[in-house]
Amino acid sequence: MIGRDRGIRVGALRYRINVQQPSKTDGSTTQGQRIVSWTNRLTDEPADYEYASGGQTARGRQVEETVRAVFTVRYRSGYTTEEQIVFNGETFGIVHIEPVMGRDRYLRIHCRAVV
Repeated sequence: MIGRDRGIRVGALRYRINVQQPSKTDGSTTQGQRIVSWTNRLTDEPADYEYASGGQTARGRQVEETVRAVFTVRYRSGYTTEEQIVFNGETFGIVHIEPVMGRDRYLRIHCRAVV
């Protein structure tokens, strides 16, 4: 089958990530802000890690560092942009989720480092 892309090999999913979701809490700080805690939804999920870009941007008097990464995982329903990924002790917020080659086999999850 010439020209047919077979996608990703399972052996490429050699890293392990934890996917966390925010917990709903009724508590708040003295300033009235809600307290957000994170609980693991998926642990030791096989994934491929790809460093996409990184840098610094200046916004006013603040310097913001950005690290962007792309994780490829097997398809599972339930991934949302409200969740975060923990990989090698670093936390990444999910920015965009896309199916690989338009199929329900793998997902490519675009993330940004959480400061």
